[in-house]
Amino acid sequence: MNGPRIWLLLGKRRGDNNQLLALGEALGVPFETRTIHYHILARLQMNIFPVGLGHVTADARSWLKPPWPDLVIGIGRRTVPVARWIKRQNEGRTRIVRLGHPRAANRLFDLVITTRQYPVPDGDNVLRLPLAMNRFHVPPKPTLAETALIERWPRPHLLLSLGGTAPMWRLDMAALGDALRTLTERVRINGGTVIAIGSPRTPDVALDLVRSTDGVVLIDPGELRYPVALANADEHFVTADSVSMISEAILTGKPVGLIPVEPDARGRRRLGSDPATTKVRDPRRFWRDVAARGLVGSVDKPKSGKFEEPVAMAVAALKQRLGSLFD
Repeated sequence: MNGPRIWLLLGKRRGDNNQLLALGEALGVPFETRTIHYHILARLQMNIFPVGLGHVTADARSWLKPPWPDLVIGIGRRTVPVARWIKRQNEGRTRIVRLGHPRAANRLFDLVITTRQYPVPDGDNVLRLPLAMNRFHVPPKPTLAETALIERWPRPHLLLSLGGTAPMWRLDMAALGDALRTLTERVRINGGTVIAIGSPRTPDVALDLVRSTDGVVLIDPGELRYPVALANADEHFVTADSVSMISEAILTGKPVGLIPVEPDARGRRRLGSDPATTKVRDPRRFWRDVAARGLVGSVDKPKSGKFEEPVAMAVAALKQRLGSLFD
């Protein structure tokens, strides 16, 4: 094959996979995917064997065979032993790029691409993106059914994107209720439509609250694809649990307002008052940064601003660091 052989190590999380695919598609060369599934005791097995496939199911292992890739790109912690095992099988020739928080020393990788919520140490092989990468920076064209649905609602369209439980965080139902009252009162006075869409993580209690609020259209994801809803909206209101959802809203260039979330019991135990000192994933670092750069506001005062495109930044850094693969 012409050019480098590239593998993307996919998992079960849609947001993680979208970031991997965004980078892979933007490299401008062919790539292959390997979907990795894990045993129930994967975390324990990874701690015992930091290089290997002991935590990977048999069906996933069957896809990991020669010819070995020149470059393997993965995200998070669980594919780190897999990537290192692949490099070992290829006698050290495979280069490794990691996204997110690998929870391993930077020296093990050729490049680490991360965002501000993760406590990844600085290094000459670390790129800290201002926003999470988004596969849908060019939105898909609406279907005829989606267009008919969108045109039924008066503008402006105020999109409420609902997340859910995240590590050490949960939806703040009081804050969500306040946001719903603010937005519905706004459209009652000025016109428009509040459009809400949930995610697989959204708890029933949040969906029930939305359903019980007059003046809100709750969309079934099967009716309107999320990238189409994002591109269609005139303003965005996002629960702050998901850095990916916030980034996707900012990347539309439309005004964005954040809906606060609250720490769960574990978060209250482990998170202090100063996010600059935490050694765990802490989205407060990300919230603080995007707010300081004027990229987000509140439900009352959503904001938009100028930003660097994260996928372009990641591609430039990867090709600069691993340029010999692409010559």
